[in-house]
Amino acid sequence: MSGKKHFQTAAEDRISLQQKMAYSVGMLVNNLQAAAMPAMVVILNLGLGMDVLWVGLIGAIPRIFDAISDPLVGYISDNSRTRWGRRRPFIFAGAITAGLIFAIMWQLPSGYIDFLKKAPVQEHQSISIEQSPVVLNNAGGVDLTYDAGIQSEAQFVFYGPKMLAIDADAGISTDLDGFPQIELNVIRPEGSELSLIIYESATSASENSADGETYAINLSDAQLKDEGGNLYKFDLADLQIIESEIAVTGNGTLDLQAIDKIAVEFAGLTGAGTATIQSIKFKKSDSFYVYWFWLFLGMSILFFLAYTVYATPFVAFGYEMTADYHERTRLHAFANTVGQLAWLGVPWFYAIMSSTLFRDTVHGARSLALIVGGVVALFGIIPAIFLKERPTLTPVVNAGKGMMANMKEFFAGIKTTLKCSPFVKICGTTFLVFNGFQLGMSFSIYVMIYYLFGGNDGDAGKLMGWYGMLTSIFTLAVIPLTGLIATRIGKRQTFMITISLSLLGYALKWVGYNPDYPYMLLIATPFVAFGTGSLFTLMGSMISDVCDYDELETHQRREGVFGAIYWWMVKVGMALAGILTGVLLKVAGFDVALGAAQSVSTLFWIRIFDVGVPLVTSAIALFIMMSYEITETKAHEIRFELEKRRGKVGETEGV
Repeated sequence: MSGKKHFQTAAEDRISLQQKMAYSVGMLVNNLQAAAMPAMVVILNLGLGMDVLWVGLIGAIPRIFDAISDPLVGYISDNSRTRWGRRRPFIFAGAITAGLIFAIMWQLPSGYIDFLKKAPVQEHQSISIEQSPVVLNNAGGVDLTYDAGIQSEAQFVFYGPKMLAIDADAGISTDLDGFPQIELNVIRPEGSELSLIIYESATSASENSADGETYAINLSDAQLKDEGGNLYKFDLADLQIIESEIAVTGNGTLDLQAIDKIAVEFAGLTGAGTATIQSIKFKKSDSFYVYWFWLFLGMSILFFLAYTVYATPFVAFGYEMTADYHERTRLHAFANTVGQLAWLGVPWFYAIMSSTLFRDTVHGARSLALIVGGVVALFGIIPAIFLKERPTLTPVVNAGKGMMANMKEFFAGIKTTLKCSPFVKICGTTFLVFNGFQLGMSFSIYVMIYYLFGGNDGDAGKLMGWYGMLTSIFTLAVIPLTGLIATRIGKRQTFMITISLSLLGYALKWVGYNPDYPYMLLIATPFVAFGTGSLFTLMGSMISDVCDYDELETHQRREGVFGAIYWWMVKVGMALAGILTGVLLKVAGFDVALGAAQSVSTLFWIRIFDVGVPLVTSAIALFIMMSYEITETKAHEIRFELEKRRGKVGETEGV
């Protein structure tokens, strides 16, 4: 046969629209679970205040468990026999369990309270000797202009919880109990003295609610977190009492809920200039972060196990819905188009969580997780209810085999699968393209916040939303286009074209990162979309071909194992992206506590990682796929041999 020969799809190989829709809803849920976690996990660092390396470990460690659970669930579903089928019970149970766990795991408490973002600046009292007002800056901090010829001292003064509730709005007050540490990020005028002062409210002894004590700490000689930096860290216990208005009832203990106001004072000013406070945070103790690291890690392991129970049988279902080379591509193009809708909303997650709808980003994550978990549980069961399994693919009954025999067969099957050359190439290619993209995108929010918008996470969240949404919109167009082209020129050739176009998109991101014109970044979106849009459409269809290739060699149908190993490779890559993000942020010198004061070198390297990683990994993937061996003609020959083996008569006619 000629390698250029094209084969038509027989009527009996077509998948009905109803079945495609049911599978597509499942793909939407599958993508939502895959996308929501990396979109929200940044809150553990930027919202809760957890160290980036810890966040990376949370992303990586659950994948160790996936190394066993993914192929094991695939093997079990391949060899299960129930009255509801071999895939559907797993999909049903996995969707409900994953949705519930996801909703619960994000019910986190706040790790810190930033007084500058707790209430609008205009709600705060602000004074200096000249009564100069403070001005909100672009990074969410406040500036105060001074002139030492007129004044030698200047103060920022902020309301505490008690005065906010009395004089402003009780809705923007908060509970400070359990926050024993303070972080002050301040740009101190050279040569000036710096102090932080906390004033308790003074009330009568009979009321016995506050004793009017004043506490202070001189920070001029305090050890900074980094040499030459602007970050001061200290405990509330380090503050010293300097006076008490009600000496009789003063108890010598700072009552956090009775704080009247907090002052940051500069003394010994010279010349004229601007003093800036980037943030003033009350933080939880170190033990708080240790506790939530382990708890969240445990919940993450449970979530990914439930996700595996859903995703592995679901993906395998798609591989076996049709035996036709082209209908497989059409199915995955249709399903991925619908599934792409998840990526329209996910890029807005950070903007939603950081919006004024919520007290802080952690509160936003708690609320958003309830919605995401509900959608997963409700819509994830649709494929389990409406999809129909092909009876011809019922596996051999293994009821007579013992546990040791099954385990031996399981590991032998894994070994055989990993020897399948075209499958290994598909896995390697996907690992490089998708996870290179994921690793690059992990840095994008940091570049947007700290490079493009100087620390303003609200504006960065909006750009992130537009970037992600436009990429998703273009991806919606790319997916069916990929399917159309692949049915004309073949899957491998289509992959070479689409990934080459994505390389152009990544290069354009470097040009688009322009602080003067931040929205110029959007010019990259249509080209980046070719990589993300074509990958899983083509790879899903190719794995179906590989399952036929494997059956010809092994006399077994093992969609579950192939799907499990394939998606395990994807998830391992995502985990690697997570932990490498933390490592590379450390290498770049990033520290969330510094806020907008990140170094020029740090911002440069973050951009290098963002753009350079997907460029390199995608280029390697192109080289690997050049030798992929299953063409349309080869796939048709394999199917013909399988049809003969099964006793079916006839061959799909070519045109």
